[in-house]
Amino acid sequence: MLPISPLLAWFFTLMLLLLAGRAAARLALARASGLERNREFGHAAMGFGMAVLLVPGVPRPPLVFSVGFFAGLAALAAFDWGRRMWARFRGLAVDSCGGGTHLLDSHHAIVGVAMVVMLLRPGMDTTTMPGMAMGGAPGTAVLLLLGYVWIAALVLGIGMTRALAGAAASGGSQGAMLSSPATVYACELAMTVLTGLMLVA
Repeated sequence: MLPISPLLAWFFTLMLLLLAGRAAARLALARASGLERNREFGHAAMGFGMAVLLVPGVPRPPLVFSVGFFAGLAALAAFDWGRRMWARFRGLAVDSCGGGTHLLDSHHAIVGVAMVVMLLRPGMDTTTMPGMAMGGAPGTAVLLLLGYVWIAALVLGIGMTRALAGAAASGGSQGAMLSSPATVYACELAMTVLTGLMLVA
């Protein structure tokens, strides 16, 4: 088991806060609407919630609060995914950032579940950084989530690369940076990789 150094923890904390700030900026600037507003709220909440678990020297929230927080985010994402799929089934227009980002609601739900599973692992000490007090071998649920997370990271990386290539070919506007598909993919990729590191540490 490799411990997470304070320097690395601060790096991830600052990255998460930047991702949460990007989502909060979109909400404040009213550049998101409908289901996209819920998605950006989920980005901001997930980034802030994960940062609270990582920042060195700060007491961790009670386990029941953390589990309830991430379970609530997972439920919200699952609800939005269900609404989006129902609207598509009925042939109605749905909000989208473009590309395959309509799949991100289900991804958010699974990442939220992964955080809950990590917090509930036997031997987890919520007074220390995640990954530093795990006990015993990982269970089936953890292994399945790890497999999903790393496959999702690969898919998101490919999606980000394609989005960047498409923007470069079309001379995309820099003014849409906050809402561009490439930025969305980058934020998702960063959070997904960090979730994998928390599970595997």
